[in-house]
Order: sequence, then structure tokens, then C-alpha cells
Amino acid sequence: MHRAGMTGLYMSLKKLEQQFRDPQSRAGNLSWSLTSDTIELFWQGSDFTALDWLLKQSFQLSSEGFIQFKALENKAVDLRRKIHLHEGICAIFLRHNKFSQKGKPIKVSLTVQGETTESEYKPLTWYVHQTFAAKLCEEKTKQLQQDYTQITSWLYLGGIVRHARTQNKTKLEEKPEYALALLFVPIVCQYYLLHLASEDIKEKNTDRYLVVIPEINNFEEASQRRWQLQQLEPKQLHVSSIGEAALLYYSLDKMESDKDYYQACQVWLYEKMNKQSHQRMLANIEEIKIAPDSLHKYQLIQQYFQPNDEQIQAKKILIKVNLLRSLIADNLAKELPWWSDLWEKLIIEDSKSYLFKQLLLNKTGLIGMIEDSEIKEKYLSFIKVFQHAMTVYFAKIYNKTKAGKEAPVNKKVERLRAELNCCYDELSFLQYLSDFLARGGLNESFYENQEQVLLLIEEVPWEKLRIWSLLAIASYQPKEKKTNTDKNLLTTIQEAGEVNSNHELSE
Repeated sequence: MHRAGMTGLYMSLKKLEQQFRDPQSRAGNLSWSLTSDTIELFWQGSDFTALDWLLKQSFQLSSEGFIQFKALENKAVDLRRKIHLHEGICAIFLRHNKFSQKGKPIKVSLTVQGETTESEYKPLTWYVHQTFAAKLCEEKTKQLQQDYTQITSWLYLGGIVRHARTQNKTKLEEKPEYALALLFVPIVCQYYLLHLASEDIKEKNTDRYLVVIPEINNFEEASQRRWQLQQLEPKQLHVSSIGEAALLYYSLDKMESDKDYYQACQVWLYEKMNKQSHQRMLANIEEIKIAPDSLHKYQLIQQYFQPNDEQIQAKKILIKVNLLRSLIADNLAKELPWWSDLWEKLIIEDSKSYLFKQLLLNKTGLIGMIEDSEIKEKYLSFIKVFQHAMTVYFAKIYNKTKAGKEAPVNKKVERLRAELNCCYDELSFLQYLSDFLARGGLNESFYENQEQVLLLIEEVPWEKLRIWSLLAIASYQPKEKKTNTDKNLLTTIQEAGEVNSNHELSE
């Protein structure tokens, strides 16, 4: 956390030297020397004068009352991103009232997809970072304290007082120079809102905050990453898993060599204990290593899967998170196969079929992930065989549909999933699979990949193959509807490969 703070200080100094190029224009002739892993500060005169100038320049408030870090100063940042950063810092680092002073709520107009609505935020008139130089220096001498400085949670997350009667014994302490570094931690962090699937169904926004604190290896590299993250849209800062919050922090990285790439971070979850609570409490901490393969796959997910959707309803901006993308991202963050646990999540836990419906809406992304999978050769032939049978299955449905009416494809897809859901052991799954393939009739894909598919069924655990059957159903794209004639049914079946000149078929 100290290195994270030093990165925030590094970013602040980089910005300040653009505005105050001459040390004589800075209080105490403050100057510095920066490398990728060291920061040296030099000044003349009293310590308080130089440090007070540094902190007040680094931690500012905008005319609207937003927290404004010099390190993140960017004219391209719009009002919504300012509000998001402001509220995230207030919810985590400044959640106790004694560390900031709030003004009366202010309403502002925001535009989403051409529609205008009002939003409300609480401006600040002061926060503790701005005047902390007085805590670091002796009141009489104006020089840095020689003794340790007590720190609490706003300065060091997790540094809480266990009980008021023992606060002198349970508070964390730091040397003044270490406390100075910790002041700058909020700058390099990224803040996300965590959604739950049940809340997303009800179209309610959440007040659970995630904060990502990166592990720092190089000040310059970490600074460039944090500056790049400013281009993320507000709707992208809504996730439904801790793993996605971590991967999203590094999502703009370009990996020149997988062997040399190593990153890690901690993700802290803050949430209200109940509806009556005004403050968020620390509920969870996860330490996540960013494996290059996992990050590469997450970048593919961002490319293939649908982004979060935002719209105005009841004069509020509602963000609908792509829960399926977050679910897969969480698997990647744990270095699991991207499709791991999909069965439990989509069948056992997804009682209202919400996630499965999202699976159907993300067919294109699903197909892309399957094709880019490192085991595509192993499973792709199985999916082709399964979907071949589905083609004939749907052709028969189209044939039975009366002219002018829509074929009940979605209902039949749900029925296939329900049948698969009834598979509770290896025998029941194999019975389902053989029966379904038999209903599909003669199968060209099966003939071409017979040995590979049968070997796969024999060697791969049935639970894993059941997941891939589910993915085959979800990623299937039905052909265009045919008119209700026997001739067109035959044409559809021929297209599916049921009739092939390479095979001798009896009438």
C-alpha cells in the first residue's frame, strides 16, 4: 500500500512539474528527483511550508465541490466520471464524517443516449488530505515530527480502532514520511460498483463499492496504466464479480511478452450492513494475480461479449451489467477455465433462468470464445455433432409451424436445456446424449469425427461434457425459417448434412 501511495505521489509530481516548471515558483523551492522506483524531495526552509503547498496543490476541490486530484487532472473527463470518482472516494476513504465536510446536495443534469435526467451528489468543502501537513509537523517548530504518527482507516485501509477504550494501543502508527506516502493511495486506485444478479433483475443500482489497489513494480508503468484507465466509460465501472474488477484494471495493458508479464492487486469490498446504515464497512478482501493468459482471454471477452447497457428509467440512470461476462471473468481471475462452474451457476443457482437468457443473447461472444479456446480441437467436433442434431430438430419444428406464425424456437431451446438439467449422473447423461443424437437422424459430422467424439465422451468427465452440451445449445444459431412444405423440409435436412452423396443411404 505504501508503494501504491508513492505511485500516486509520483503522478502528482509529474503533473505539478508541468504547471510549476521552475522550483522558485513552488513553496520552499520544492524540487524532486524521480526514477521508476525512487522519489526524492528537496526543499528549503520549514518542512510545513513545503509539505502544505504540496498537499494543497495535489488534493483540491473543483468549483462544483468534487474531489479533484492534480494527478488525474484531465479536461476530457466528463461530469459522470467526476461524480463516480468523487462518490467512490467518499464511500471508501472518507466514509467517516470527521474526515470531510459536506455541503448541501446539488442536482445536475446528465444525458444518456439522448435522454436527459437529473442526478444528485453531495459536494465537499474540505477533506483531510488537504490539511494533513499540520499532522505531520510539530506545531511550534514547523518541522517534521520525530515520533510516530497514528493512522486510521482513511489513511491506511483496514487500520481501524478495535475499541474506543483501547484506541491508543490498537491504532496503527507510521513514520511521518511513510504517512505522507499513504496520503496518495486513493489516486492510483480504481473504484467500481458491484451488482448482484437478483438486484440487476429488479433493475436497481447498487451501493456496494469495490476498490482495486494495485501491486506496484514500476512507478512510471503504473502511472501510465492509471492515466489510461480514465478513458473507461462510467457504465464500464459496474461489475458483478470481484475478479472482473481486478482484470478490468489491467484490461488496457499491451503484453509484448507473456513470460515477462506479472501483475497483482488486492480488491476490497465495502458494503452497508443494512438499509438503515449510512456507512459502508469492509466486507471482503481478495488478493488476485493477473496471469497473462487470463488477461488475454478477458480482453477477448470484452471484444466478443455485449457491453453493459445503460438507460434512463423513472428519471434514474440504470446500469444493466452483463452478468455472464463478469461470471466468466471471475473464473479467469481464479485461473480456472473460462467455462468452469457454468453448470452450477446457470442451472442450479439461476432459478429464474436470467443468466441462461443472457447466454442466448451473447451467442456471438460465446462462439468467439469457443473458437479461441486452447481446447477447441478437443471440443469443437463435439459441438458440431450436437448442433448438427439441433439443425434437424429445428427443421422439423419449422415444418410443423403454420404459415404466417412464428416457430416456437425459444421454447424448444428451453426444453432442450430442461432435458439436460435432468441429467444427474453419468448414465442419465449418456442416455440423454444418445437419445438426442438419435432424434437428429443420420449425422454427417458424427461420421467425420466419430473416433474423436467417442473418445472424448469416454475420457472426459460427464459433468464437464454436460457443460459443453449446454454451451452448444446456447451458441446455436438457427437457420432462417422455411415455409411449411415437405420439399423445403427435405432441403433443410440436406443443408444439415443428413443426406450426403458420400454415403449410401436406403430410402
